Amino acid sequence: MRFLLAIPFTIALAACAADLTDEGMSVRQISLASADDCRFLGPISASESMGLDEAMDMMSAYNKVRNLVAQMGGNAFIVSSTHTSTSSTVVQADAYACPRM
Repeated sequence: MRFLLAIPFTIALAACAADLTDEGMSVRQISLASADDCRFLGPISASESMGLDEAMDMMSAYNKVRNLVAQMGGNAFIVSSTHTSTSSTVVQADAYACPRM
């Protein structure tokens, strides 16, 4: 019986992961050396917590970064820092608009 009660809870947690938007799908992580021809748009930060595991939190935080970059009109980002714990992940990055990659 406990197992049956855990199923809806697990599904609800999995549904909390950030989805990648169509625009976010075109955003790529680049290196600092690749940013020479790019225009800096600004710093961004995204976090995720209480996912099924650390990997899901990380994936969801990166999806949020990509979506934020796209909302700013960018198509690339450089990660400046990440922090992962057992309960959350925070990704800080710089957004860029680069010539078509």
